[in-house]
Amino acid sequence: MKRLLSLTLALLMAILLFGVSGAKTYTRAEGESAEPAADPEAQAETEAAEAEAVNPYLGLWEITGYLDEGVYAPYDETGGRAYLDFLANGAIYAVMTDGETVDDDYLAYVVTGENTLDIYEGEDGLPGVYDPETGVITVTEPNSGLVSYVERVKEDPLPDIRALVDHAEEERTWYGYLMSQSGQTINLLEMLPTMDMDPRDFYLTLAPDGTGYLQFGDEEAGGEITWTEDQLIPQENPEEPVTYAWIGDHLQFEVEGMTVEFAPEGECEALLAVIEATLPEKVAVEVDAEDLVGEWQLAKASAAGQTLSAEEIKAQGLDLSFRFNADGTASMTSDGKVTNGISWTLEENVISLTVSGYELFKMTYDGTYLVLSMGANLYFERVG
Repeated sequence: MKRLLSLTLALLMAILLFGVSGAKTYTRAEGESAEPAADPEAQAETEAAEAEAVNPYLGLWEITGYLDEGVYAPYDETGGRAYLDFLANGAIYAVMTDGETVDDDYLAYVVTGENTLDIYEGEDGLPGVYDPETGVITVTEPNSGLVSYVERVKEDPLPDIRALVDHAEEERTWYGYLMSQSGQTINLLEMLPTMDMDPRDFYLTLAPDGTGYLQFGDEEAGGEITWTEDQLIPQENPEEPVTYAWIGDHLQFEVEGMTVEFAPEGECEALLAVIEATLPEKVAVEVDAEDLVGEWQLAKASAAGQTLSAEEIKAQGLDLSFRFNADGTASMTSDGKVTNGISWTLEENVISLTVSGYELFKMTYDGTYLVLSMGANLYFERVG
């Protein structure tokens, strides 16, 4: 378990230096905070109201019908029901039943405009339009023209759709999703790819027989475990169990002073599809190291189809710039604080930044901008 520390030192260094609170694009799926609120009920109501004011799609919806070649058909005529639970982190938990069997899956969504969104199954996005007058989302399949009508569930209390699905007899996998320390939180799905690490290599598998496997990114940093309802027990070091807890269907534990949260495999795959779909297109350019020497300031940022100007980014509390020197050293200025001791190297059009031998992140040069991808894409332009 303690091998996690060696994997995450570089991540934590990036947190401390970068102050990533302005760069996060996803939050907890269940709306939970890392620290308990003084009044949990009031805090939950406040967070829900604030989240819905920004994102009108949060909560439980139901597919009520289809329009196929001009003919409308109610979904429940087939005896089935289909629920879509829009989560704050950009995932959708979908539950479908034909009246006898129940299946679940994860999709993802990206808000593309004031009343538009794309719903992803894998890498393919379906365009959706939200009508605030009727409260209905219409989702169109471009190839067939089939239109789905999605309406917010009005039942009170809302059905617990997760309880409809029983995974008790299945081996299940969770990916490392969030990591927190000293009030700072990073999204591993966004951060790990910037360090040439595959988020799919940071996982926990639990089997019904009480066995499992915990993997931390490389062959040596992982191993077989046994598990109980509240402990993960490394087989190599059974005297050092790790206590965990459930937050909804997320699993959370602490190690070396860090809180690590794992999310279901399907949810993470859905989010990764969106992250990968919104990464900037790789541009093959020839670049010499001397072309990068100078100061680079943050010019804009994009995420989930939206773009923020430098002024808007600064208003969010993120003011970041870099200076690259000809001798391979660099400095970073974040909110007026200068960090020295950074080294940089160039391979083709990829710039790697390291501190004390730990890689912070990689940036790419597209011929105009230096691009740092952390879920959100940060674009830097040369000013000197």
